[in-house]
Amino acid sequence: MNMKKLIYSTLLVVLFFGIPACTKDFLELEPQTGLMEDNFYKTENDAFLAMTAVYDALSVQNWQYVPIMSDIFSDDAFGGGADAGDMRQWHEIEQNVLTPENSAAEALWSRCYSGIYRANLYLQKQDGIAWTNEANKKQMEGEVRFLRAYFYWDLVRHYGSVPVLTAMLPNTEDYKTVPQDAPEVAFKQVANDLLFAIENCKTTTTASEKGRATKYAAEALLARVYMFYTDFAKPVWGLTGELTNGTVTVDANYVRTALNDIITNGGFTLVPNYADIFSYTNENNSESIFEWQYSEKAKSDDWGGWGINGNFSVVFYGPRNPKGASPHAEVEGWSFSTITWSAYNEFEAGDPRRDASIFNANTELTSYTKAFQNTGYFNRKYMGVKAFEGTAGSTPHNWRINYKDIRYAEVLLMAAEMNLTTDAVKALNYLNQVRTRAMGTGAALTVIDKAAIIHESRVEFVGEGHRKWDLLRMGLDYTETKVKESFDATTVPAVVPNPDDFTMRAFNKNNWGLFPIPGKEIRNMNAGLLKQYAPAYK
Repeated sequence: MNMKKLIYSTLLVVLFFGIPACTKDFLELEPQTGLMEDNFYKTENDAFLAMTAVYDALSVQNWQYVPIMSDIFSDDAFGGGADAGDMRQWHEIEQNVLTPENSAAEALWSRCYSGIYRANLYLQKQDGIAWTNEANKKQMEGEVRFLRAYFYWDLVRHYGSVPVLTAMLPNTEDYKTVPQDAPEVAFKQVANDLLFAIENCKTTTTASEKGRATKYAAEALLARVYMFYTDFAKPVWGLTGELTNGTVTVDANYVRTALNDIITNGGFTLVPNYADIFSYTNENNSESIFEWQYSEKAKSDDWGGWGINGNFSVVFYGPRNPKGASPHAEVEGWSFSTITWSAYNEFEAGDPRRDASIFNANTELTSYTKAFQNTGYFNRKYMGVKAFEGTAGSTPHNWRINYKDIRYAEVLLMAAEMNLTTDAVKALNYLNQVRTRAMGTGAALTVIDKAAIIHESRVEFVGEGHRKWDLLRMGLDYTETKVKESFDATTVPAVVPNPDDFTMRAFNKNNWGLFPIPGKEIRNMNAGLLKQYAPAYK
């Protein structure tokens, strides 16, 4: 069934959950509720709908949208918005002055554990399902464990030390006594779940199954996790040990083999025209390995955020009061995550990815409101287009463009980096595939180093939330230098009309790029069981 058309499935923790009635297509579902847990988990269709609810917990990003929060931590974007108080929780990320009461950090924590609860409930109930065959059971378990791995990946890279739950607890009060685990435990759980997904998920999906996790999505995510764990978490957090499920150890050789499997057997190809990757009419394209699926069919009007099934980020990215001939001029935005001059200037002369990725409001509009931290540059990849506006509910909640989470280009660049010291010829080939897709064969390099790969990653994925994690993998000193360079004399125009808007940007090595564990969660747990991990928050 088509993941693109997933509309609405929400578990209400412990007591009951609402699941939409199934139709012929995987997510061509209208929002309905009312199925009680005791009457559910009987048929394979019930299992399918419960699995859908786990997917829903990943895509419902609302006020804690990870790609935006990651970009504004990095040197790719400023916080933006109407003024310094607009979405203050995001500006605290930019300033590196987060507190345990930051609402974005609290919302991300809640979303991840909501997804983990749904996944654990599914795994507890799956043996009671009347399965038509064992292969279907293993496939769906693989997808659920892929999603649980993703939730723990988000938790460990944002908070460090978190409670790791892999089973349901008998009583609500039991959750108040769950111990906090070392980061190694979470990383190993991520690896364990992804290794299971690799063994049990399909290698391909039909047209009606687009959006469901595959073996190749699991391999790519595991490579991402391994590179962060090895390059950053181990040296900076002082972690030890390997990523293993007790049988398979995820080391450099394993990751190279997994990436090669995707390249050789996955059937993915780079979209010839870079701009077409982000077209509203080109979802789940040949380059897509995993996308968060969004739809306007829920007709959402939930300003609380948890009932949104469209891509809410669209309204955050666009300029305010745009006027002009551009197709983006008819859609009002909130001017968050304004692109830095540093990111704009990173592109080489003639690289078409710059204009495909970055909307220059000063040249493409006749007028717009130059709000807080205005650079004139906006994230074109996910800006609204009038022709694709939702027709019911609240417009900001009903944009249907998917978030392209894992692209084949990322696999090629990860493979280039992983082969850099073992097979430079292969690494160069992978890097040049990405470069020449964008700029033609004349852009092919003849030598390669890590700096070239990091540069290519930045211009390829600007506005997609990747940059923070690349910076951290290069080290805290490197990250601090690049963040500070995003507003200095080497990267900005000679005359900046609003320089005071940018004085808040700062960097704090002692938070390790982490969020504080929410104070609400610490207060809800039994005394002393949940403590801050990063030195800045202790």
